Amino acid sequence: MNASIESAPAIARDRRARIGVPVSDVLQLAPLAQARLVAGRTGVDRIVRSVNVMEVPDILDWVKPDELLLTTAYPLREDPAALEELVPRLVEHGLAGMAIKPTRYIGSIPEAMVVAAERLDFPLIELPPPASFNEIISAVLAVILDIQSVRLQRAAEIHDRFTSIVLSGGGLRQIADALADLIGMAVAILDGQRTVLAHSAAFDDAALAAMPAASIEPDPSGDAIALTLADGRDAVAQSIVVGADRHGTIVALGRSVDLDDDELEALDYAATVAALRLVQARAIAEADRRFQAVCLEELVTGHVTDRDALMERSAAFDWDLATPRAVLVAEFHALDGRPFGQLAGSPEELTARHRLYEAARLTLGPGAIVWERTAGVAALVPVTGRGREAARAAGLELRAEGARRLPGSVVDVGIGRPVRDPLRLDESFREARGAIAVAGWSRGHGAVSLFEELDLDRLLFNTPEAERATFVETAIGPLIAYDARHRTNLVETLEVFLATRKIAVAARSLYVHTNTLANRLERIADTVGPFVDDADRCLTLGLALRLRRSIRR
Repeated sequence: MNASIESAPAIARDRRARIGVPVSDVLQLAPLAQARLVAGRTGVDRIVRSVNVMEVPDILDWVKPDELLLTTAYPLREDPAALEELVPRLVEHGLAGMAIKPTRYIGSIPEAMVVAAERLDFPLIELPPPASFNEIISAVLAVILDIQSVRLQRAAEIHDRFTSIVLSGGGLRQIADALADLIGMAVAILDGQRTVLAHSAAFDDAALAAMPAASIEPDPSGDAIALTLADGRDAVAQSIVVGADRHGTIVALGRSVDLDDDELEALDYAATVAALRLVQARAIAEADRRFQAVCLEELVTGHVTDRDALMERSAAFDWDLATPRAVLVAEFHALDGRPFGQLAGSPEELTARHRLYEAARLTLGPGAIVWERTAGVAALVPVTGRGREAARAAGLELRAEGARRLPGSVVDVGIGRPVRDPLRLDESFREARGAIAVAGWSRGHGAVSLFEELDLDRLLFNTPEAERATFVETAIGPLIAYDARHRTNLVETLEVFLATRKIAVAARSLYVHTNTLANRLERIADTVGPFVDDADRCLTLGLALRLRRSIRR
């Protein structure tokens, strides 16, 4: 779909609502057989929707658009200036034309009226003396009522056609076929992302390729819009809208001018029926998605232990659990500078989760089983021959797409080790969440972490937090307390020194003299015991410093 939209004029709804008869057809009626069009021939396509009779001088207060005004000019017979101004004023009010029977009161139609009518393309009709206003009114209204009756019958047929599709359980393909039959054009139904959901038989591959790649913006009035595609094709687009939500577009290949009022109404009604189907489908899909999420959450949290029950669910939801899979978890840490937990229950939270879900579906591919979670999304990712490299690439791509869809978001991604037995996916899930937790305190948030690459941190994380806290307090608790009392940074000094165990290198890193660093190390030794020349003691202190970051304070 690489075509673009060159123009998109709206097809005005007032055109579609005008039930009437052109002035040219009115002139063919029997009561006007002897009538003569004296001016405004180029305006005879004006539509007559009703007939009025001028009986008072202030007729302009009583006229309506699209009326044919009948008069003898009696109310203005003694006011030539008013007669001269009458035609321009009637044009301003949108009248379709005027028929005058002049012989009785004004003799003939004033030349000024003829000139004005010709200039303004306003049909000016001269009636013969025998002409009857009652007969003219009856004849015109009879034609209009006949047209309206046909329109109503046609509207009922359109309504019945689409209603039968809905009641029989027909889908978008049946709607497209019915509309194509009603309007004589190839029809396609697109979703909000411009994906073709269904199309009529005549909508061939070439037509599909010519569909617009750019978004088709609906007209604010809800009217259909006329399109010219980049390949020169004419098309008509009708938005599928429910309230403020836009669900897609119906596109018919052809010129809008070739669609009559009934066909435009059919297009409008088809959009309404398609909206009903799309809303129903979306509701069913959402309910199914939520139920799948519950089932997947039960699986990865270890609540599913019956293999037969799991296989039944797998078949029902079309999950491929025969392939070795790893659990990937992506969680929001922050959004626009606010901790994600503060957004619980807000529209921002729901929108963010759904966008991350869509990003995961896009980047992880059709083979991944993705679902939404409270703080983000999770997925069962199939394992390929590339192993870690593929897993890391998938996580990085998801994080990048999430950032593109949600600027200002910080997303942590953790990936557990792959398992062959789906009943052991709870192990991979714990590892994925553990990878996020460890990365958060060891490297900071916004990272993509694989559990099998955590090395030492993996062992440290598996130690209960209470035991970690006790270890930290025993090893460096006195030093932490010393810093708090004296407002010093000896803990930082110890960490920098242990990174290399070289005084000169550590001094440069801390921007202090080596003697200053030596004095600090002596104070540290006085507090926690000798360590500079004791490798085991240095290891203990280093582990304590690392574990300190993992303890929630």
